Amino acid sequence: MTTSQAPPVQRVSATEAPRAAPAGGPAAPPTPPPRARRSPARRPRLPLTGPVRLVVSAVIAVAALAALCAAAVLGAVDVRGDASDLRTAVSQRAAVAAELRFALADLDAQRANSLVPGHSALQPDVEVGNRLLALITAQQRRTEVSGLLRQLGADPAQGDRVRSLLDALGRYDDASARSSYVDETQPNRPAGSPPHAAVALSSEAADVLRNQLLPVAAELSEAYAQQAAHLESETRDSANWSAGLVGVLGVLTLGFLLWWQRDLARRYQRVFNPALVAASVAALVVTLAGALSFASAASEVGAAGREGLRPWSRLAEARAVAADAAATQSRWLVHDTDSAGYQRERFDTLTRRLDVLLAPESYATTEERPAYQDVLTRYGHFRADDRKLRDLRAAGRLDEAVTVLTEVGRGQVAFDFWDFATTLDALADHQMSDFELHTGRARSALAGWPAVPAGALAAAAVLVLVGVRPRLAEYR
Repeated sequence: MTTSQAPPVQRVSATEAPRAAPAGGPAAPPTPPPRARRSPARRPRLPLTGPVRLVVSAVIAVAALAALCAAAVLGAVDVRGDASDLRTAVSQRAAVAAELRFALADLDAQRANSLVPGHSALQPDVEVGNRLLALITAQQRRTEVSGLLRQLGADPAQGDRVRSLLDALGRYDDASARSSYVDETQPNRPAGSPPHAAVALSSEAADVLRNQLLPVAAELSEAYAQQAAHLESETRDSANWSAGLVGVLGVLTLGFLLWWQRDLARRYQRVFNPALVAASVAALVVTLAGALSFASAASEVGAAGREGLRPWSRLAEARAVAADAAATQSRWLVHDTDSAGYQRERFDTLTRRLDVLLAPESYATTEERPAYQDVLTRYGHFRADDRKLRDLRAAGRLDEAVTVLTEVGRGQVAFDFWDFATTLDALADHQMSDFELHTGRARSALAGWPAVPAGALAAAAVLVLVGVRPRLAEYR
């Protein structure tokens, strides 16, 4: 047999044992080897080569500087705008509404006073009381009311209330004018005893004032006070939030710039990159200045509300309540016994409210307490005059009571109330000045913003690009 005729040799895999042939039968064919499992294909990882690493780092640095710039710029615009809105809401809205409330109450007081003077019961040729002063002051207050309503009418949000005030004011003027006309028909009447019809019409005018004019004016004043309080809280929160955001973004930006500086020094054997150092300094300055400026603005806004707005609001209300009490005092003198009792009760209620509003313990600073004490002293003079007025009327000495109520002199109601009201006005103006001072400081804390952070961080971004350019040039 030749080699070519030899039977083929059967090869068996080294990993597989051949099958045993069954007895008496032919040999079994070998089992095929198992297929090896392929591991899942791995995506090739792109190496972060030198140029790519530089470009990615530069993009991150510029993005971080842009985020810091946006936080500083937008925060400054927001806080400065809110501070301006707060100042406008108080000086052009809340203060005007409070002045309207006082002017209405004092207008009624002066018109009530105009019914008190007359001729002496003992000497008919002698006039008792100062009616001219009451008429002149009433005319001034009426002019003020018209001007204040014009200012408030510019606010469309309060248009309904202003229209309501104008309608009620027309009814009040009508009743007051008829009362004055009836009183003038008896020019020789005794002091303190106007015609019953004049007193009835005056009471009608007082009802319009107390039930319609003063409540709506109080609602208007309260609405603007709430708006001012909301703006104060919003401005303070915005400043605190901006301080925190600028601080956090600034720390992150500085951290990355310092890390990148170290990475460049290690990879390129450079001690430092001057452009990146300058960019880091700019970011540090903006971060520190921004956090401190925003925190200072928040503190000043809080002080404006605590030391200015809230004390002023109490004093503004006290002015209106005091004027209303003075009007009640005048009506009490000329009313009959039944109505006089109601007027006395209302006067006592108003003075109890004044005692609360003028108490300085809850909000006055140590430096302001002497001023509050001065107001309380003059308020005490007014209360002493009231007690004298009660005693004179109870004794039937009506001419003297009219003199105490309407003449101008120390120890008389007209003078001591004017003295008290003037001192109260001065203290309220002082509190308003404190408010304006602190809101001005809040805006001054961000003076130059947003131009300063925008310019500094834009320059820092340019410096980042300038600093990375020489390293990229080494790969050309």
